Amino acid sequence: MRIPLMSPSLAAARKPYFFAVGGSFVMLQILFLANLCYLYGALWKSDHRMHNLHILMVDYDQGAIGESVRLAGTILKADNFPTISERSSANFITGNNVESAVCRGDYWGAIYINEGATANLSNALAGQSPDTFDPTQAITFVWNQIRYPTTAINVYSNLLILSETAKAIYLRTNGSTALQTLNTTSPSTAQVLFNPFSATSINLSPTPQSARFLLNTASIVMYTLMQFFFILAFNGITTTFNFYTTIPIRTLIVFRLLASLLYAFIGALLSCTYIWAFRETWDLNGVQFVQTWAILCLVMHVNFLVLDAVIATIPISFVPFFTFTWIIVNITSTVMPFDVSAGFYRVGYALPAHELWTVMIQIWSKGCYNRLSRALPILFAWEVIMLAVDVWRQVVKGRAATVEQEEVERQEEGQTVSNRQSLSGTEIEGKGKTV
Repeated sequence: MRIPLMSPSLAAARKPYFFAVGGSFVMLQILFLANLCYLYGALWKSDHRMHNLHILMVDYDQGAIGESVRLAGTILKADNFPTISERSSANFITGNNVESAVCRGDYWGAIYINEGATANLSNALAGQSPDTFDPTQAITFVWNQIRYPTTAINVYSNLLILSETAKAIYLRTNGSTALQTLNTTSPSTAQVLFNPFSATSINLSPTPQSARFLLNTASIVMYTLMQFFFILAFNGITTTFNFYTTIPIRTLIVFRLLASLLYAFIGALLSCTYIWAFRETWDLNGVQFVQTWAILCLVMHVNFLVLDAVIATIPISFVPFFTFTWIIVNITSTVMPFDVSAGFYRVGYALPAHELWTVMIQIWSKGCYNRLSRALPILFAWEVIMLAVDVWRQVVKGRAATVEQEEVERQEEGQTVSNRQSLSGTEIEGKGKTV
Protein backbone atom coordinates (compact mmCIF):
# COMPACT_ATOMS: atom_id res chain seq x y z
CA MET A 1 0.00 0.00 0.00
CA ARG A 2 1.35 3.42 -1.00
CA ILE A 3 1.68 6.07 1.71
CA PRO A 4 1.44 9.83 0.93
CA LEU A 5 4.75 11.65 1.30
CA MET A 6 3.30 14.06 3.85
CA SER A 7 1.73 11.28 5.93
CA PRO A 8 2.48 11.51 9.69
CA SER A 9 3.85 7.97 9.55
CA LEU A 10 6.72 9.25 7.37
CA ALA A 11 7.51 12.23 9.59
CA ALA A 12 10.72 10.68 10.92
CA ALA A 13 12.06 9.82 7.44
CA ARG A 14 10.78 12.88 5.60
CA LYS A 15 13.19 15.43 7.09
CA PRO A 16 16.43 13.48 6.46
CA TYR A 17 15.14 12.63 2.98
CA PHE A 18 14.68 16.29 2.07
CA PHE A 19 18.04 17.14 3.61
CA ALA A 20 19.74 14.42 1.53
CA VAL A 21 18.08 15.57 -1.72
CA GLY A 22 18.83 19.22 -0.94
CA GLY A 23 22.42 18.41 -0.08
CA SER A 24 22.93 16.57 -3.37
CA PHE A 25 21.27 19.45 -5.21
CA VAL A 26 23.65 22.02 -3.72
CA MET A 27 26.80 19.87 -3.93
CA LEU A 28 26.28 19.03 -7.60
CA GLN A 29 25.70 22.68 -8.45
CA ILE A 30 28.91 23.61 -6.63
CA LEU A 31 30.77 20.74 -8.31
CA PHE A 32 29.92 21.86 -11.83
CA LEU A 33 30.37 25.55 -11.02
CA ALA A 34 33.82 25.03 -9.50
CA ASN A 35 35.09 22.70 -12.21
CA LEU A 36 33.85 24.76 -15.13
CA CYS A 37 35.18 27.94 -13.55
CA TYR A 38 38.55 26.19 -13.37
CA LEU A 39 38.29 25.17 -17.03
CA TYR A 40 37.10 28.57 -18.26
CA GLY A 41 39.71 30.27 -16.10
CA ALA A 42 42.47 28.62 -18.10
CA LEU A 43 41.22 30.49 -21.17
CA TRP A 44 40.34 33.75 -19.40
CA LYS A 45 42.10 36.67 -21.09
CA SER A 46 44.46 34.27 -22.82
CA ASP A 47 44.69 36.68 -25.76
CA HIS A 48 46.22 39.26 -23.37
CA ARG A 49 48.98 36.80 -22.55
CA MET A 50 50.03 36.23 -26.14
CA HIS A 51 53.16 38.26 -25.41
CA ASN A 52 54.39 35.22 -23.45
CA LEU A 53 54.78 33.42 -26.77
CA HIS A 54 58.17 34.24 -28.26
CA ILE A 55 58.91 34.38 -31.99
CA LEU A 56 62.53 34.20 -33.07
CA MET A 57 63.77 36.76 -35.61
CA VAL A 58 67.10 36.45 -37.43
CA ASP A 59 68.19 38.94 -40.09
CA TYR A 60 70.61 37.34 -42.54
CA ASP A 61 70.12 40.21 -44.99
CA GLN A 62 70.96 43.26 -42.89
CA GLY A 63 69.09 45.48 -45.32
CA ALA A 64 65.90 47.49 -45.72
CA ILE A 65 63.62 44.46 -45.54
CA GLY A 66 65.04 43.34 -42.21
CA GLU A 67 64.75 46.88 -40.87
CA SER A 68 61.10 46.97 -41.95
CA VAL A 69 60.38 43.70 -40.14
CA ARG A 70 62.18 44.98 -37.05
CA LEU A 71 60.15 48.20 -37.05
CA ALA A 72 56.93 46.24 -37.62
CA GLY A 73 57.70 44.16 -34.54
CA THR A 74 58.14 47.34 -32.51
CA ILE A 75 54.85 48.81 -33.76
CA LEU A 76 52.89 45.61 -33.14
CA LYS A 77 54.33 45.07 -29.66
CA ALA A 78 51.38 44.53 -27.33
CA ASP A 79 50.01 42.11 -24.77
CA ASN A 80 47.91 40.42 -27.44
CA PHE A 81 50.80 39.93 -29.88
CA PRO A 82 53.70 37.48 -29.57
CA THR A 83 57.04 38.90 -28.50
CA ILE A 84 59.56 39.22 -31.33
CA SER A 85 62.94 38.08 -30.00
CA GLU A 86 65.72 39.05 -32.39
CA ARG A 87 68.92 37.08 -32.23
CA SER A 88 72.23 37.46 -34.03
CA SER A 89 72.93 35.41 -37.12
CA ALA A 90 76.15 34.39 -35.38
CA ASN A 91 74.03 32.26 -33.03
CA PHE A 92 71.93 30.84 -35.86
CA ILE A 93 74.30 30.27 -38.75
CA THR A 94 71.70 29.00 -41.22
CA GLY A 95 67.95 28.66 -41.55
CA ASN A 96 68.28 25.06 -40.40
CA ASN A 97 69.43 26.33 -37.01
CA VAL A 98 66.31 28.48 -36.80
CA GLU A 99 64.12 25.50 -37.67
CA SER A 100 65.85 23.43 -34.99
CA ALA A 101 65.14 26.10 -32.36
CA VAL A 102 61.43 26.06 -33.21
CA CYS A 103 61.44 22.26 -33.35
CA ARG A 104 62.95 22.04 -29.86
CA GLY A 105 60.19 24.29 -28.56
CA ASP A 106 62.52 27.16 -27.62
CA TYR A 107 60.24 29.44 -29.66
CA TRP A 108 56.66 29.19 -30.87
CA GLY A 109 57.67 30.34 -34.33
CA ALA A 110 60.38 32.13 -36.23
CA ILE A 111 60.87 34.61 -39.01
CA TYR A 112 64.15 35.11 -40.80
CA ILE A 113 65.13 37.40 -43.64
CA ASN A 114 67.11 35.54 -46.27
CA GLU A 115 70.53 36.78 -47.28
CA GLY A 116 70.45 39.05 -50.34
CA ALA A 117 66.70 39.71 -50.08
CA THR A 118 67.04 43.51 -50.27
CA ALA A 119 69.60 43.34 -53.08
CA ASN A 120 67.37 41.04 -55.14
CA LEU A 121 64.45 43.42 -54.67
CA SER A 122 66.53 46.43 -55.69
CA ASN A 123 67.75 44.64 -58.81
CA ALA A 124 64.20 43.66 -59.77
CA LEU A 125 63.02 47.26 -59.35
CA ALA A 126 65.91 48.40 -61.53
CA GLY A 127 64.70 46.09 -64.28
CA GLN A 128 67.11 43.22 -63.81
CA SER A 129 65.01 40.08 -64.45
CA PRO A 130 61.79 41.33 -62.81
CA ASP A 131 59.85 38.52 -64.49
CA THR A 132 61.77 35.89 -62.52
CA PHE A 133 61.71 37.78 -59.24
CA ASP A 134 60.07 35.72 -56.49
CA PRO A 135 58.92 37.87 -53.53
CA THR A 136 58.40 34.79 -51.34
CA GLN A 137 62.16 34.19 -51.25
CA ALA A 138 62.71 37.25 -49.09
CA ILE A 139 61.26 36.04 -45.79
CA THR A 140 60.74 32.60 -44.26
CA PHE A 141 58.29 31.63 -41.51
CA VAL A 142 58.85 28.58 -39.31
CA TRP A 143 56.15 27.14 -37.06
CA ASN A 144 54.94 23.81 -35.66
CA GLN A 145 51.22 23.23 -36.14
CA ILE A 146 50.85 20.11 -33.99
CA ARG A 147 52.03 21.95 -30.88
CA TYR A 148 48.60 23.02 -29.63
CA PRO A 149 46.92 23.43 -33.06
CA THR A 150 44.68 26.33 -32.01
CA THR A 151 47.56 28.36 -30.60
CA ALA A 152 49.87 27.44 -33.48
CA ILE A 153 47.35 28.76 -36.02
CA ASN A 154 47.19 31.99 -34.01
CA VAL A 155 50.98 32.26 -34.10
CA TYR A 156 50.99 31.74 -37.86
CA SER A 157 48.32 34.41 -38.30
CA ASN A 158 50.45 36.85 -36.31
CA LEU A 159 53.45 36.05 -38.51
CA LEU A 160 51.36 37.01 -41.53
CA ILE A 161 50.32 40.24 -39.82
CA LEU A 162 53.99 40.96 -39.07
CA SER A 163 54.93 40.39 -42.71
CA GLU A 164 52.14 42.57 -44.10
CA THR A 165 52.94 45.34 -41.62
CA ALA A 166 56.61 45.16 -42.60
CA LYS A 167 55.61 45.42 -46.27
CA ALA A 168 53.55 48.54 -45.59
CA ILE A 169 56.44 50.08 -43.66
CA TYR A 170 58.85 49.30 -46.49
CA LEU A 171 56.61 50.94 -49.09
CA ARG A 172 56.15 54.00 -46.89
CA THR A 173 59.84 54.44 -46.08
CA ASN A 174 61.40 53.22 -49.33
CA GLY A 175 58.63 53.74 -51.87
CA SER A 176 59.79 57.14 -53.08
CA THR A 177 63.36 55.92 -53.49
CA ALA A 178 62.13 52.86 -55.36
CA LEU A 179 60.11 55.02 -57.73
CA GLN A 180 63.21 57.02 -58.60
CA THR A 181 65.10 53.89 -59.61
CA LEU A 182 62.08 52.13 -61.10
CA ASN A 183 62.57 50.86 -64.64
CA THR A 184 59.48 52.31 -66.31
CA THR A 185 60.12 50.45 -69.56
CA SER A 186 59.28 47.10 -67.94
CA PRO A 187 55.67 46.51 -66.82
CA SER A 188 56.83 43.72 -64.49
CA THR A 189 58.69 46.18 -62.27
CA ALA A 190 55.40 47.80 -61.26
CA GLN A 191 54.20 44.46 -59.97
CA VAL A 192 57.43 44.13 -58.01
CA LEU A 193 56.83 47.54 -56.42
CA PHE A 194 53.27 46.67 -55.43
CA ASN A 195 54.41 43.37 -53.90
CA PRO A 196 58.04 43.86 -52.90
CA PHE A 197 58.26 40.83 -50.63
CA SER A 198 56.22 38.14 -48.91
CA ALA A 199 57.04 34.94 -47.06
CA THR A 200 57.55 31.23 -47.50
CA SER A 201 56.02 29.15 -44.72
CA ILE A 202 57.78 26.12 -43.25
CA ASN A 203 55.33 24.11 -41.16
CA LEU A 204 57.39 21.55 -39.28
CA SER A 205 54.40 19.29 -38.58
CA PRO A 206 51.45 19.96 -40.89
CA THR A 207 48.20 18.85 -39.27
CA PRO A 208 45.59 19.29 -42.00
CA GLN A 209 42.84 16.96 -40.74
CA SER A 210 39.60 18.55 -39.56
CA ALA A 211 39.64 16.52 -36.34
CA ARG A 212 42.94 17.99 -35.13
CA PHE A 213 41.17 20.17 -32.55
CA LEU A 214 39.85 17.02 -30.83
CA LEU A 215 43.30 15.56 -30.19
CA ASN A 216 43.98 17.58 -27.03
CA THR A 217 40.36 18.09 -25.96
CA ALA A 218 37.60 15.48 -26.38
CA SER A 219 40.02 12.59 -26.90
CA ILE A 220 41.66 13.27 -23.53
CA VAL A 221 38.28 12.84 -21.83
CA MET A 222 37.65 9.51 -23.55
CA TYR A 223 40.88 7.99 -22.23
CA THR A 224 39.59 8.47 -18.67
CA LEU A 225 35.94 7.61 -19.24
CA MET A 226 36.89 4.27 -20.80
CA GLN A 227 38.61 3.24 -17.57
CA PHE A 228 35.84 4.59 -15.33
CA PHE A 229 33.09 2.60 -17.03
CA PHE A 230 35.21 -0.56 -17.04
CA ILE A 231 35.85 -0.25 -13.30
CA LEU A 232 32.13 0.16 -12.61
CA ALA A 233 31.33 -2.91 -14.70
CA PHE A 234 34.18 -4.94 -13.18
CA ASN A 235 33.19 -4.08 -9.60
CA GLY A 236 29.53 -4.77 -10.26
CA ILE A 237 30.19 -8.16 -11.83
CA THR A 238 32.64 -9.16 -9.09
CA THR A 239 30.10 -8.22 -6.42
CA THR A 240 27.27 -10.04 -8.20
CA PHE A 241 29.27 -13.26 -8.26
CA ASN A 242 30.35 -12.68 -4.64
CA PHE A 243 34.02 -13.11 -5.60
CA TYR A 244 35.17 -10.51 -3.06
CA THR A 245 34.48 -13.05 -0.32
CA THR A 246 34.79 -16.42 -2.04
CA ILE A 247 38.16 -16.35 -3.81
CA PRO A 248 41.58 -15.45 -2.31
CA ILE A 249 42.34 -11.72 -2.21
CA ARG A 250 45.70 -12.26 -3.91
CA THR A 251 44.07 -14.11 -6.79
CA LEU A 252 41.49 -11.37 -7.21
CA ILE A 253 44.14 -8.63 -7.23
CA VAL A 254 46.31 -10.45 -9.79
CA PHE A 255 43.31 -11.08 -12.03
CA ARG A 256 42.23 -7.44 -11.64
CA LEU A 257 45.70 -6.23 -12.61
CA LEU A 258 45.87 -8.48 -15.67
CA ALA A 259 42.37 -7.44 -16.77
CA SER A 260 43.23 -3.74 -16.39
CA LEU A 261 46.43 -4.13 -18.41
CA LEU A 262 44.62 -5.98 -21.18
CA TYR A 263 41.81 -3.43 -21.21
CA ALA A 264 44.29 -0.53 -21.42
CA PHE A 265 46.21 -2.37 -24.16
CA ILE A 266 43.09 -2.92 -26.30
CA GLY A 267 41.65 0.52 -25.48
CA ALA A 268 44.86 2.24 -26.57
CA LEU A 269 44.89 0.20 -29.79
CA LEU A 270 41.32 1.20 -30.65
CA SER A 271 42.03 4.84 -29.78
CA CYS A 272 44.97 4.84 -32.19
CA THR A 273 42.73 3.22 -34.78
CA TYR A 274 40.18 6.03 -34.86
CA ILE A 275 42.92 8.69 -34.83
CA TRP A 276 44.55 7.04 -37.84
CA ALA A 277 41.21 6.34 -39.56
CA PHE A 278 40.29 10.03 -39.56
CA ARG A 279 43.75 11.48 -40.18
CA GLU A 280 42.84 12.37 -43.81
CA THR A 281 46.10 13.60 -45.40
CA TRP A 282 48.00 13.85 -42.13
CA ASP A 283 51.40 12.26 -42.71
CA LEU A 284 51.82 9.57 -40.05
CA ASN A 285 53.62 6.23 -40.28
CA GLY A 286 53.57 2.83 -38.60
CA VAL A 287 56.33 3.66 -36.12
CA GLN A 288 54.33 6.64 -34.87
CA PHE A 289 51.28 4.37 -34.55
CA VAL A 290 53.16 1.98 -32.25
CA GLN A 291 54.64 4.85 -30.23
CA THR A 292 51.21 6.43 -29.78
CA TRP A 293 49.79 3.06 -28.82
CA ALA A 294 52.47 2.58 -26.15
CA ILE A 295 52.07 5.97 -24.47
CA LEU A 296 48.27 5.72 -24.55
CA CYS A 297 48.44 2.28 -22.94
CA LEU A 298 50.56 3.66 -20.10
CA VAL A 299 48.32 6.67 -19.46
CA MET A 300 45.12 4.63 -19.65
CA HIS A 301 46.47 2.23 -17.05
CA VAL A 302 47.48 5.15 -14.84
CA ASN A 303 43.90 6.41 -15.05
CA PHE A 304 42.61 2.95 -14.17
CA LEU A 305 44.80 2.75 -11.07
CA VAL A 306 43.86 6.25 -9.90
CA LEU A 307 40.13 5.71 -10.30
CA ASP A 308 40.22 2.15 -8.94
CA ALA A 309 42.08 3.23 -5.80
CA VAL A 310 39.73 6.16 -5.21
CA ILE A 311 36.57 4.11 -5.81
CA ALA A 312 37.84 1.53 -3.31
CA THR A 313 38.44 4.28 -0.75
CA ILE A 314 35.62 6.84 -0.81
CA PRO A 315 31.85 6.26 -0.49
CA ILE A 316 30.24 5.41 -3.82
CA SER A 317 28.07 8.55 -3.66
CA PHE A 318 31.20 10.71 -3.94
CA VAL A 319 32.78 8.81 -6.84
CA PRO A 320 31.11 10.97 -9.55
CA PHE A 321 32.44 14.09 -7.80
CA PHE A 322 36.01 12.87 -7.95
CA THR A 323 35.77 11.42 -11.46
CA PHE A 324 34.31 14.59 -12.96
CA THR A 325 36.92 16.74 -11.22
CA TRP A 326 39.73 14.42 -12.33
CA ILE A 327 38.57 14.69 -15.94
CA ILE A 328 38.24 18.48 -15.86
CA VAL A 329 41.62 19.22 -14.27
CA ASN A 330 43.32 16.87 -16.72
CA ILE A 331 41.71 18.30 -19.83
CA THR A 332 42.42 21.83 -18.58
CA SER A 333 46.11 20.96 -18.59
CA THR A 334 45.98 20.14 -22.32
CA VAL A 335 43.45 22.51 -23.86
CA MET A 336 45.80 25.54 -23.90
CA PRO A 337 49.53 26.03 -23.32
CA PHE A 338 50.46 27.26 -19.87
CA ASP A 339 52.15 30.28 -21.47
CA VAL A 340 48.77 31.93 -22.04
CA SER A 341 47.10 30.83 -18.78
CA ALA A 342 47.41 32.15 -15.25
CA GLY A 343 50.51 30.97 -13.44
CA PHE A 344 48.84 28.61 -10.96
CA TYR A 345 47.60 26.42 -13.85
CA ARG A 346 51.16 25.15 -14.13
CA VAL A 347 50.20 22.63 -11.47
CA GLY A 348 49.00 20.73 -14.54
CA TYR A 349 52.59 19.71 -15.24
CA ALA A 350 52.06 16.98 -12.64
CA LEU A 351 48.96 15.54 -14.31
CA PRO A 352 49.06 12.49 -16.61
CA ALA A 353 47.06 14.11 -19.42
CA HIS A 354 49.50 17.00 -19.84
CA GLU A 355 52.50 14.72 -20.04
CA LEU A 356 50.61 12.47 -22.46
CA TRP A 357 50.02 15.44 -24.74
CA THR A 358 53.66 16.55 -24.66
CA VAL A 359 54.78 13.04 -25.63
CA MET A 360 52.19 12.92 -28.41
CA ILE A 361 53.49 16.22 -29.79
CA GLN A 362 56.97 14.72 -29.96
CA ILE A 363 55.73 11.53 -31.62
CA TRP A 364 53.58 13.26 -34.22
CA SER A 365 56.19 15.90 -35.05
CA LYS A 366 58.90 13.27 -35.58
CA GLY A 367 61.00 14.22 -32.57
CA CYS A 368 60.24 17.91 -32.06
CA TYR A 369 59.39 19.29 -28.62
CA ASN A 370 61.21 16.52 -26.77
CA ARG A 371 60.11 16.58 -23.13
CA LEU A 372 60.60 12.89 -22.34
CA SER A 373 63.00 13.70 -19.51
CA ARG A 374 60.08 15.27 -17.67
CA ALA A 375 57.07 13.37 -19.00
CA LEU A 376 58.17 9.77 -18.52
CA PRO A 377 59.35 10.12 -14.89
CA ILE A 378 56.04 11.79 -13.99
CA LEU A 379 53.97 9.12 -15.74
CA PHE A 380 55.92 6.21 -14.28
CA ALA A 381 55.73 7.81 -10.83
CA TRP A 382 51.94 7.86 -11.17
CA GLU A 383 52.01 4.22 -12.32
CA VAL A 384 54.19 2.91 -9.50
CA ILE A 385 52.65 4.93 -6.67
CA MET A 386 49.06 4.33 -7.69
CA LEU A 387 49.73 0.63 -8.27
CA ALA A 388 50.90 0.32 -4.66
CA VAL A 389 47.96 2.37 -3.38
CA ASP A 390 45.45 0.42 -5.45
CA VAL A 391 46.76 -2.96 -4.29
CA TRP A 392 46.63 -1.78 -0.68
CA ARG A 393 43.07 -0.49 -1.04
CA GLN A 394 41.94 -3.71 -2.73
CA VAL A 395 43.42 -5.75 0.13
CA VAL A 396 41.60 -3.56 2.65
CA LYS A 397 38.39 -3.81 0.64
CA GLY A 398 38.70 -7.60 0.35
CA ARG A 399 39.30 -8.04 4.08
CA ALA A 400 36.39 -5.74 4.90
CA ALA A 401 34.15 -7.78 2.61
CA THR A 402 35.29 -10.97 4.35
CA VAL A 403 34.58 -9.54 7.80
CA GLU A 404 31.19 -8.31 6.65
CA GLN A 405 30.35 -11.71 5.17
CA GLU A 406 31.40 -13.49 8.37
CA GLU A 407 29.24 -11.12 10.41
CA VAL A 408 26.26 -11.82 8.16
CA GLU A 409 26.86 -15.57 8.48
CA ARG A 410 27.05 -15.30 12.29
CA GLN A 411 23.82 -13.36 12.36
CA GLU A 412 22.15 -15.90 10.09
CA GLU A 413 23.49 -18.76 12.21
CA GLY A 414 22.25 -17.07 15.38
CA GLN A 415 18.87 -16.49 13.81
CA THR A 416 18.71 -20.15 12.78
CA VAL A 417 19.54 -21.32 16.32
CA SER A 418 16.94 -18.95 17.73
CA ASN A 419 14.33 -20.24 15.32
CA ARG A 420 15.16 -23.85 16.23
CA GLN A 421 14.88 -23.10 19.95
CA SER A 422 11.60 -21.33 19.41
CA LEU A 423 10.34 -24.26 17.34
CA SER A 424 11.43 -26.79 20.01
CA GLY A 425 9.68 -24.79 22.71
CA THR A 426 6.52 -24.69 20.67
CA GLU A 427 6.64 -28.45 20.10
CA ILE A 428 7.13 -29.17 23.83
CA GLU A 429 4.29 -26.86 24.75
CA GLY A 430 2.07 -28.57 22.20
CA LYS A 431 2.88 -32.04 23.58
CA GLY A 432 2.12 -30.85 27.11
CA LYS A 433 -1.29 -29.65 26.11
CA THR A 434 -1.96 -32.95 24.36
CA VAL A 435 -1.12 -34.94 27.46
